[in-house]
Amino acid sequence: MDALQNITEEEEAEMPNWICTFHRWMLAHNKKEGTAKAYASGLRLLCEDDGKSPAAMASQEYFDLTRASYKNRLGNGQRSAAVRLFMEFFPAHILSGEPLQQADGAKMYQVTPQASSEKRAQRHEDMMMVDSESQDAQQLRIDLALPSDWRVVCRERSSGDLLAAVSPGGCAYTSRQAVDKRLNREPGSSLGAGPASAARRERSSGDL
Repeated sequence: MDALQNITEEEEAEMPNWICTFHRWMLAHNKKEGTAKAYASGLRLLCEDDGKSPAAMASQEYFDLTRASYKNRLGNGQRSAAVRLFMEFFPAHILSGEPLQQADGAKMYQVTPQASSEKRAQRHEDMMMVDSESQDAQQLRIDLALPSDWRVVCRERSSGDLLAAVSPGGCAYTSRQAVDKRLNREPGSSLGAGPASAARRERSSGDL
């Protein structure tokens, strides 16, 4: 995530118009009003959370990171669905040469200015706590052969604690397959890492 271009002040000021134009483009392409509103809102929240430029948000890398994020999983993939459609809209709009449509202060398009930076810095704090000293966290780090700049975090739930691996860019990965893909490894290759790998092989290669 850190490698993607951050939004500038000028781009942030224009973001409501981008979201407004995206919303109206979806309606023109026969998306239902409810769906179009949900995707426009999702794009706005992503901008506030991640602070990336419109071009960066239309990239394949941003889509992959969004799809693997914890908030996307909580929202049943709605955030990544919004990005996927934005990836289709963005180049089409650039090629059209048309100006952005004006949001005219409509609340649903407004992006909270860089209070977003605080939100981004704490985007996992509301749902996770660092658990780097626990035995389970240490064992997971070994079993997944995580790089030293990755963190292992734990979210306490009534149904059982949820462990996740968090990249330097702040994206949480809650499946072994997602970690292997993010690190450009062969699927399941981390099963061979660490002294407890034999026991881990008895479990699914999916869930952590």
